Amino acid sequence: MDLYRLLGGSGLRKLFAPVERNPGFGRQYVVMKLLLWDIDLTLIKSGGAGIHALNRAFEGVYGWKNALNGVTPQGKTDPAIIREVCVNHGVSEDADVRWAVGSILDCYVGYLDHAVKTAESYQVLPGIIAVLDAFRGRDDIVLGLATGNIEAAARIKLERGNLNAYFPFGGFGQISENRVDVVREASRQARQWTGLGIAPDQTFVIGDTPHDVQAGREAGFQTVAVATGSFSVEELRATGADLVIEDFASGRDQFMRSTRIV
Repeated sequence: MDLYRLLGGSGLRKLFAPVERNPGFGRQYVVMKLLLWDIDLTLIKSGGAGIHALNRAFEGVYGWKNALNGVTPQGKTDPAIIREVCVNHGVSEDADVRWAVGSILDCYVGYLDHAVKTAESYQVLPGIIAVLDAFRGRDDIVLGLATGNIEAAARIKLERGNLNAYFPFGGFGQISENRVDVVREASRQARQWTGLGIAPDQTFVIGDTPHDVQAGREAGFQTVAVATGSFSVEELRATGADLVIEDFASGRDQFMRSTRIV
């Protein structure tokens, strides 16, 4: 991964990075911002590929058909979803659940690759390419992931939409069942990749569910909710998100203003 190119050719730098705005009048300093993105129904719609692949994995390992029936996976980590399915089917001992998580995820990744490639309704969501492209070459913006997907699944889902190159690091579902831990890990990864300690009030967690908002708030970061998933603008506003938009096609300018990305 070409981090130097991705970060606009500036390489590793200090939190307050010197940028030559007016060479004749000395240097001006800009504050770095970290944008941490959820994947499913925030960046892309997988066309049901994740649910299909997980159901196949459960059927392969346990013989359970349509194992995710009755489970609401939105905003949860992959291990948390698997635990919930196991408990629903009477598998609740911690050692048994840990074995199930490992076994199911191994099968899941294999099924997911084919499911994503063949999903008829896969799409990159409106406005996403335009807003991500707007950050290319910026000296003041760092992009990462904060997703409940394990990393292998995340990369498969993003690959079809040619989105992986935008996100050189992230926090992923294998870190913890708790999404707050995932978000904090994404912030730690940002520090490792860039050498920067980006301030909490300049870190934005972006997602489509109340779980994304709750995790970002508990981690001490700013939160942006986008109503491209199962939750309405009104429902997302009720979570206390710092900003709620319909999508990144109609809400891009509001997003840029509210996050002070100018």
